Amino acid sequence: MRKWTIILAVLILAGCKASSEAAPITEPQIISIGDKSLLLEADYLSLKKESNPEGLHSLYEDTNYRYNVGHKAALTVKVRKMNNGDRFVMLRISGEGTVKGKVQIPSADDYYFVDWTKNIPKRVHDDVTGVDETKPPAGLFRYTNNREFMNELVMSHTFTSRELNELYGSGRESTVRELLTEKNTLQHSKEGVEFTMTAGRGEISEQWFLLAEAPLFEQTDNLNDWIKFQQTNYKEVNNWFTVDGSMKKLPWSVEPFTKDGYGRHMGTLIEKEAIDRYFKYKERYFYNLTVQSAANVWAYRESKKDVIWKTEYTSTWLKKKYNITAPYVDTRHNELIVIYLHRIGKELGVPELEKTLPEYSDYLLNLISIGNVVRTEKGYLPADYYSPQQGKQRIHASLNHALGEANMLIDAYNATGHKKYLLAVREIRRGIESVGSDWIRPNGDLWYQINLDGTFDGNDYEYLTLNDLEGHEKKWAALGGNSSSVLQKLIKSKKAYLRSR
Repeated sequence: MRKWTIILAVLILAGCKASSEAAPITEPQIISIGDKSLLLEADYLSLKKESNPEGLHSLYEDTNYRYNVGHKAALTVKVRKMNNGDRFVMLRISGEGTVKGKVQIPSADDYYFVDWTKNIPKRVHDDVTGVDETKPPAGLFRYTNNREFMNELVMSHTFTSRELNELYGSGRESTVRELLTEKNTLQHSKEGVEFTMTAGRGEISEQWFLLAEAPLFEQTDNLNDWIKFQQTNYKEVNNWFTVDGSMKKLPWSVEPFTKDGYGRHMGTLIEKEAIDRYFKYKERYFYNLTVQSAANVWAYRESKKDVIWKTEYTSTWLKKKYNITAPYVDTRHNELIVIYLHRIGKELGVPELEKTLPEYSDYLLNLISIGNVVRTEKGYLPADYYSPQQGKQRIHASLNHALGEANMLIDAYNATGHKKYLLAVREIRRGIESVGSDWIRPNGDLWYQINLDGTFDGNDYEYLTLNDLEGHEKKWAALGGNSSSVLQKLIKSKKAYLRSR
């Protein structure tokens, strides 16, 4: 009789275990976001680690929360607190699982929603990047209590992707995200906004939102104009923020290949248009995007422990021509980043950002000193890229890169007074002038690049190089320098070409 009792007890316990596995325990987690909260729900959700705040404390602070989601997935939440009290929140689930989130605004009694994706024009296929399917944020929510403002929310779509890698040895690799889906999972009410993130095996699902303590736009015209700009000039804005920065559509010439490749593009990691609009209009939303840009760029550099920003995906064009694979330095992208960081740092009182201009300028002077240039009769042009792998006999320099770097070095001279930057500017000007009229193509347009052997290649940009030429002449004149007959000839020829088309 005792034997049968033991067997029965074992069967009962086994049945309890099976029942427990069939009905997973859900442990809600709450993250405070100022006086509001983010509620997270998932099967077997448990906090693994919470980091101490880090970042540029006068500008922003990041706090990371890491969770286990069952045995097959992990959730990371980055809460970025700006110095105005607003918060960007980026979430990522990797592995197999589902997380539901809700931004809770419990004391609101009303809200309205401004749709940012209505009537988006159809996008045409781009010869370089194909079609970028990512949309602007779903829109803006304003919550009120007794008609008094409480909070505003800007909520993104949910992006699901997978990471692709190409390994080259010696720790070098190219990293690309392949976008699988983009969905609007939002459900909203007076209590807040809910969203759902689901990832399958080997997938990543991401969501972001901005919670504002004051109205994001004082002028309705600025809001409406930004909605339209995001829809029509989608290449110049970031729709997909992650815990590691922003993802942007990449050219088809990436390795590993995918038509739906996205990555941290150094040219748009700093959101130029939004920053320009902040300094012009002073709207709170543009300020938040300015801080977000600076934070993403700063965190990227800090993670690499360097003074430069290296491209982390391979261009098959550069690989075929120069044997360059990721990571490598694109001098024009670095120049753009430090000019904007210096401007932000100076305007907002962040010395760490101001220092990036002379730091990268010194790095560029070092590249010049080791011969990473195209030499001309009386000067030189800094090469467009740098990697220890490249064959020096094949490097090239483009006119727009050379002008951009000369302009940046003038800024470094104005900021520091160090003549080493001005001496380099003179050599770059001499390099451009030494090439002279050979920059001009038979049709009046300009060549894009000059190679080490003095030959020319490539179609020039429509307006970029022209703007660089005119901008450089103004900067040089402000230093008391004389106008260049060669540069004026290039400007005249380019304008005549544009008028003749």
